[in-house]
Amino acid sequence: MPLRETQNFLARLYTENNLRQDFLSEPEKIGQENNLDKEEIAEILSIFPEELNAFAESLFYKRLREAEKFLPLTKNGLGVNFEKHFRIFADSYQPSTIKKHLEDAVEFCNYLQKDKNTSGMEKNTAKFEQAKLEFYGLEKRLVVKILDYDTNTNQKRKHLAVWLRIGRRNIIF
Repeated sequence: MPLRETQNFLARLYTENNLRQDFLSEPEKIGQENNLDKEEIAEILSIFPEELNAFAESLFYKRLREAEKFLPLTKNGLGVNFEKHFRIFADSYQPSTIKKHLEDAVEFCNYLQKDKNTSGMEKNTAKFEQAKLEFYGLEKRLVVKILDYDTNTNQKRKHLAVWLRIGRRNIIF
């Protein structure tokens, strides 16, 4: 297999928990499904599972810490459940743009808004922070969101959040 494909497989192995577990339990089968030859499979297996898992965990925690920086209100609202939700999200999503951490945070907000185990207030907070990230991080000129909770008081009532960029001036109301 060409080096680039092997590197891509290793990257997936480190970032996709299900693939890593499948590979460790059935290395020949998963290796062949991913176009690895016997030598490449053996070379990857020479990395002890503990090392493989430890490195994968370190990558996960790096993603988690970056998402927490972008989403302080969402982190605060979810509390200890932030990591649990992010782990589920991270197992099924890999960012693909050069702004990986920003993309992760925006897509995590999308995930939370669709998740049936997330409360209305938590969804509202994620929606608010997603809009803010799209405006500042993705440099959109106009972002409008109708929120179900007032972001200042957390009381349930319809609330309109608007970010508008006119020239170099940002107007938020």
